[in-house]
Amino acid sequence: MNAIVITIITLFLLLADAWFTFVLVNTIYTLYKCKKRDHELKFIFTTNGKLFYIGGAIIYVVVVIGGIIVGIWGYLKGATSTWLNGLSALTFVTVAYSFIFSQVIMVGRKYMMVGRMQIDYRKLKKVNYTLDNKMSFVYAQQDYHFSTRWIDLTELRKKISQ
Repeated sequence: MNAIVITIITLFLLLADAWFTFVLVNTIYTLYKCKKRDHELKFIFTTNGKLFYIGGAIIYVVVVIGGIIVGIWGYLKGATSTWLNGLSALTFVTVAYSFIFSQVIMVGRKYMMVGRMQIDYRKLKKVNYTLDNKMSFVYAQQDYHFSTRWIDLTELRKKISQ
């Protein structure tokens, strides 16, 4: 019975890790592809935002490498809890970083990228900036909102108002 539970947990962790790694790689590829089309796209982070995302990327890389090493080492030694801990750390950090990175914002000459979504400034309606670090707007007859905690709002407002 114990082996069945460990197998189910391992499969669940591997599926979650594979899915969120795919989401992260797909977001990075989409940003790269749109950056090639519009060379003026750039990140509009505050200083704290730059530190947050750089620190998050460093932590992500270190934990992914460490999780893989601990997982392989634990598997070779036969310590089930050790390799499950490595896999759990890898999955947790991948899920957290993919959610954080999906909120990244880039602005360009006429387009804004929010994660994987490319938005034309001219089609934005009802743009609201709330006091709790959120921006909401209507685009293509749907309401969207995202966090502006790490974003330079003066730069964003300047680009949208042009």
